[in-house]
Amino acid sequence: MMKERNNGKNRLVAAVLALLMVLEMVIAMPATGTKAEAAVLNPRFTTVAEMQGKLGTADKTWNAAYLTQIELYYWSFADDAHLGTNELTIEIVKNVYRNLEQLLDNGYVMDYHVLAAYAAQYLNTRAANGLGADEFYNILNMALDNPYLLNKPVATVTATTYNGRDYSRVFDATYYAAHNPDVAAILGNNPAELLRHFVENGMNEGRRGNEAFDVNAYAAQLDAQVLAEMKASSVYQSLGAAAQPPVGKYSYSLANYYSKFLGFYDGAITTVTNGNKILTGVYTETNPLSVYTGLPVDPVLANQRPIAVMMPTDKTAQPSFGISRAEVLYEIMEEGNISRQMAIIQNWKDMTKIGNIRSCRLYYLYAAKEWDPILIHFGGVFNMHGVVDGEDMNNLSGTYEYGTGGAAPGAGKFYRTSDRKAPHNAYISAEGIISASKSLGYQLGLRNGYYNPRHFSFAAGVNDLSQYPEAKTANVIDLSQVFSYTKSALTYNAAEGVYYKTLHGVAQKDGLNGQQLTFTNVIVQNTKWTYLSPTGSYLYFQMLDNTEDGYYFTKGKCIHIHWIKNSDYEVTRYFDDYGNEIQLNPGKTYIAVAQKGKNVLFQ
Repeated sequence: MMKERNNGKNRLVAAVLALLMVLEMVIAMPATGTKAEAAVLNPRFTTVAEMQGKLGTADKTWNAAYLTQIELYYWSFADDAHLGTNELTIEIVKNVYRNLEQLLDNGYVMDYHVLAAYAAQYLNTRAANGLGADEFYNILNMALDNPYLLNKPVATVTATTYNGRDYSRVFDATYYAAHNPDVAAILGNNPAELLRHFVENGMNEGRRGNEAFDVNAYAAQLDAQVLAEMKASSVYQSLGAAAQPPVGKYSYSLANYYSKFLGFYDGAITTVTNGNKILTGVYTETNPLSVYTGLPVDPVLANQRPIAVMMPTDKTAQPSFGISRAEVLYEIMEEGNISRQMAIIQNWKDMTKIGNIRSCRLYYLYAAKEWDPILIHFGGVFNMHGVVDGEDMNNLSGTYEYGTGGAAPGAGKFYRTSDRKAPHNAYISAEGIISASKSLGYQLGLRNGYYNPRHFSFAAGVNDLSQYPEAKTANVIDLSQVFSYTKSALTYNAAEGVYYKTLHGVAQKDGLNGQQLTFTNVIVQNTKWTYLSPTGSYLYFQMLDNTEDGYYFTKGKCIHIHWIKNSDYEVTRYFDDYGNEIQLNPGKTYIAVAQKGKNVLFQ
């Protein structure tokens, strides 16, 4: 359902933008007091001269490239007497829309700063004609909130996919290189770069991608279908026998035919806090088991993007509200010898109170990225700059997002209570998260290209670690040397098969329901660390590494492990001493990121 809603939103934006581009030509003209309702045919494209005439300017610096490159303005259904008039019909808009669908497609390449400049001129013309800033102003701004208009991101490309869309039905790298020696001379035998060239240039240049698909034959078939639909339309039929034949063409961009054949890219517009815009696909999770817990999950919930909430361990800040919902809970040391927690929560949309919420640190961002959540935090520190405000991150912050600067996305949705003193009284609700995310353009469904459909490796049955002769008994996990202030600890309950967590020597509970936190799996991840400067107090943890070790605890047992994470969105994987990925038991997981050199005790 989320995928369909996002796809519908993109179609709406494209349709609105298409309509507006046609309406601009009418609105920019001096008002005549007449309402155009008749159909119009113009079998040729609008020229720069015609556009300048309609705009009432001979400005030679005005560039109509955005019209001519996608051949936007061609009229449907009329005779020569109507050529050049401003009369509109839904059929015109439909034709415009077909071409503009490519705006939201993942293969479009164009400099749309030209369009932004023209939009400004359009709005100025409205004002000059006394039309004011009405709904067209708002709709146009919404339409322009599109990554392919300004600041188009660099596409993510593999040997067969471009921004998540599979091109293997129309593209073969070996075929493309062999039949396009000029391209191969530059790119060599690099499948990903050959695909990039095909999508960004080759399709519209008429270059064939493989032996199987002939785009020209497909285009002829589709055009014939479009022509038949146009002739059968009520608008055309109303013109009578003397009407000229309509322009029966699906598009003047070959890329559009490829898009039609493959299925339009199911994208979602995401606006990040620094003003840049990116396009990411909507991932549909079909696994009946949760990627977080390995337990059965409702399909609707499975496709819901999680939140990552920064929560304190300070004694005076307990209890936290909503923390028991965390499928995965991280605890890492911060400055002042006090740890902090990051709760990864997938099932959050019914939560009325989440928090209290504290600031973030750089190393949490690398842990968060592998889950692709919406990060919920109350500020941060200076070295988060360039990461928390990057194009890939979506965050809501109650204050400046990296402490000394940045934006405060969604700050108006945070609130403080009177039962505690600041900074331990900042909260947010699910309603606030949803509202802020919508206003910022954050995607609430899983993002293709960022979401990891496989994270932990879960056991098919019960893993009691009996396959490891070296496994140690671990009924009590003592982290007092790792987190000396909180003295975090976990005690195994054999009857329930879970570890109960304590903080400051007492049960760590959720303020929403009074439940003590329990975990099926406990991971201690030893990590290189340092201070940011010789006299600095801020810590830095090396979250990307392949040389460090740790421990895995489950069912009252423990084994030694190694962990690997090589890139931001790559998952952290955990291996036993034999090189096998460890099999977690289905359930919640607690991860203590420990400073290397500090010991975990267990008995």
